[in-house]
Order: sequence, then structure tokens, then C-alpha cells
Amino acid sequence: MATNKLNLLKSFAPIIVMVVLFLIPVPSGMPPQAWHFFAVFLGMVVGMIIEPIPATAISFIAVTICVIGGNYFLFSSDELVNPDFNPAKESLKWGLAGFSSSTVWLVFGAFIFALGYDVSGLGRRTALILVKFMGKRTLTLGYAILIVDVLLAPFTPSNTARTGGTVFPVVKNLPPLFDSYANDPSARKIGGYLMWMMVISTSLSSSMFVTGSAPNVLGIELVSKIAGVNIGWLTWFLAFLPVGLILLVLAPWLSYVLYKPEITHSEEVSKWAGEELKTVGPLRRHEVILIFLVLLSLVLWMFGEEIINPTSVGLLAVSLMILFKIVGWKEITKYSSAWNTFVNLATLVTMANGLTRSGFIDWFSTTMSTHLNGFSPTATVAILVLVFYFAHYLFASLSAHTATLLPVMLAIGNSVPGVPMDQLSILLVLSIGIMGCQTPYATGPGVIIYGSGYIESKDYWRLGGIFGVIFITALLCIGWPILRIWL
Repeated sequence: MATNKLNLLKSFAPIIVMVVLFLIPVPSGMPPQAWHFFAVFLGMVVGMIIEPIPATAISFIAVTICVIGGNYFLFSSDELVNPDFNPAKESLKWGLAGFSSSTVWLVFGAFIFALGYDVSGLGRRTALILVKFMGKRTLTLGYAILIVDVLLAPFTPSNTARTGGTVFPVVKNLPPLFDSYANDPSARKIGGYLMWMMVISTSLSSSMFVTGSAPNVLGIELVSKIAGVNIGWLTWFLAFLPVGLILLVLAPWLSYVLYKPEITHSEEVSKWAGEELKTVGPLRRHEVILIFLVLLSLVLWMFGEEIINPTSVGLLAVSLMILFKIVGWKEITKYSSAWNTFVNLATLVTMANGLTRSGFIDWFSTTMSTHLNGFSPTATVAILVLVFYFAHYLFASLSAHTATLLPVMLAIGNSVPGVPMDQLSILLVLSIGIMGCQTPYATGPGVIIYGSGYIESKDYWRLGGIFGVIFITALLCIGWPILRIWL
């Protein structure tokens, strides 16, 4: 009986949150539609945490509500009185915009890459090699994932391409070798830990190098234009290095402690992997072709961004995989995880964009600026960095977050006398990568990893919150004091 009541409460919790916020008076100065939209957005987040129904269904319903009620959730009174403005058309256009996002399609491409690894057998072969040499202990496998991601990061400006398109397809093949399967209680044997290690690795590698994530480059451009602070590749690397080295050593171990796998060591599996490799035999034709496509994609992701967009590289690779019959179109249409994640991310990108469209972000920025009057320069820097960092709970894209909020934070810092803009600027941009661990929708790789089915929603939110705090605390308490001495 108690269980039924709890399930009933979970089912209605998102609706209760929305209704309660609707009944609360609109905060002073906030556009009414912004408050209404925020109520739906928060209800969606609550639903994604407790999952009374699948998370993708929740975000899809949230977008539908806002599309149908566009007059109430999206548009200002000035827009609605304009006779040339068609609210029904504009709300639908807004609702479908996420499906044209390049990030969404890159994530989809990464999933098809993973399917190619499965179908061709290359993923299993690579996983067996990893297990043979590093699989005696689960912890060493975690460090191996981290090392691979960090080594690729300086040359791969898209963390979705790097972690989602290159690392994930290999790691996805590791858990089944230990009888650990997705969407199953056995996921906690080892799969959950290894998947979480990819979240950690992509977050740290994205902040370690300016070329580790596309929003980093956008960030230093905005900093240069708005604050007049120039941050070069070496400056960025040295600024994050003290924090990065500590976190690279501690984060896998902390993940091991806080999300401990059931399988901690297995020499038998390592030996078995060596024997299994002998039975697998030499590389087959499809594996050789896929290796070529992976290398081609890596080279284009690393060095060809001025010629071809990273998403176009992913689509090209998928097309060639179909052409060379590595994967069939029927296999792609049946790959539910890819399509589920595609819809989930597209709707989340749309909902995050709605916070800007409705006027919520503008109100948020103006209110912050007003309330910072009277704070000391040091306190202002700390507050701005923390607000910028934790505001990522409202975004489904690091690029959108950077483009929307970074100029606001820099402008506020510029308006407060005595604020050291060089320190504020570097701290803000260094936080872009590490904030990607906070939620399942925080960044492209996170969506892919969450979509794999190895980490339960509640575990992802819990670990994201814990490591989110650990990362920003390390940046402010270790990185900032060193920056003050250095600068």
C-alpha cells in the first residue's frame, strides 16, 4: 500500500511542482510568460530526476505543453499585439528547432558509430585487448578511460566527437565481458562505474585544454572582446594544470568509492580475454574499413574544422558505414537507444532555449547585477563564477550556456569597481568543461552515456551534484589562489 502511494506521488510530482509555481505570484520585474515557462521547465527537471515515465517522454510532453500554450509560456504582450506575429506558427517553429541542432545530430552519429563497433566486432576486439592488459582491476580500467580521453582532447575540439564518437563505442563493449548489462540490475557490476568514468573524463579533458571543447574557443573570444583579456593555449593549460592534475588522480578513485562497482578485480576475466582474442582471429574486412573510418573522422575532427563541420564528419562516417555495409539501414532504424537519445536531446535543447526566448535569462541576469552592488571584488568574482557554473542546470548545451551567460557575467564584473577581470575571465572559461558532469543533459557525451542505460537517473543526478561541487571547489580553492599569485 505504501509503495503504491509513493508511486502515485512520483507520478504527480512534476505536475504538483508546476501547479505550485503557477500559484505563486510572478517575481517582481519578471515577464509573466518567463515565470510560466520556468514552472514547466522545473517540473520537467523534477520528472527527469524521479522518472515516473521515461525521461524522453517527459521532455517531449514539456515541449508540447509550451508549443500549444505559446501565448502563455513564450511570447510577450508586445509580440502578441503585433498583427504580423503568428503565435501558433512561431511556437511550433520554436518547438521543432532542437531537431535541427548540429549537436543533436552529432550525438546521433556517435550512437551509429557505436552500432558499427558492435556489428563489425571491432568494439568487442578492442574491449578484449583493454581487458587483457588492464582488466585485472576495475580501477585501472577507469584510469585507462581517463587517459585515452585526455590524450585525444588537445586535438579534438568536440567533446561529443571525442568521447561520444571515439571512446564510448569502445567502452560500451567492456561491461558485457563481465556479464554487466544495460537496463538491468547487473549494470552495477561494473558497467555503471565505467560509464561514469567517461562523464568524468570528458569533463576534465574539456577543461584541461582550450581545444578540448568547442565552447572554450567561443569563451576566449568573448573574454577578449568584452573584458580585453587574451587567453592563449599555453596560458589556459597552465592555469588549469594544478587543479587538473589533482582531479585526474583523485576523480577515478573518488568515483570508485562513491559509486563502487560490484566487480573490483578479476584476473580470471583478464586471462579469459587473452584466450578469447586468439579465437577471434585476424581483423576482418568490416573491421579494417571501420578502423579507416574512425581514423578519417579523428583526423577531420582534429584538423579539418575549417573545412568541414564536426557534425558533417559524423554524418559522412555514418553514410560511409551504410555504403560499405558495415551497418544496414534496418539495423539503424531498430536502434532504439539512438533514436530515443536523439528525441531526448532535441527536446532538452529546445526547452533550454525557451528560458532565453521567454525572457527568463534576461531577468535573471538583470536581477543578479542589481543584487551584487556592495559586494567586495573578491566576493563578486566568487559569486559570478558560482552562479555561472551552477546555472548550467538550466542549459542542455555548453555552447548555448557560454554564448548566453558568459557575456552577462563579464559585463557585471566590469561594472563592479576593483574586480580583477583577468582572474574572473580565466576562472569563468575554465569552469565550462567541468560543469558538463552535473546533469544527464549537460553536454553531448553525457546524453550519450546516460542513454546507454547503465546509470540510473537518480545515480546520475546524485553523482553529478557531488562531483559538480568537488570540481568547482577545487577550481576556486586550489586554482584561484595560484592564479592570484601568478597573475
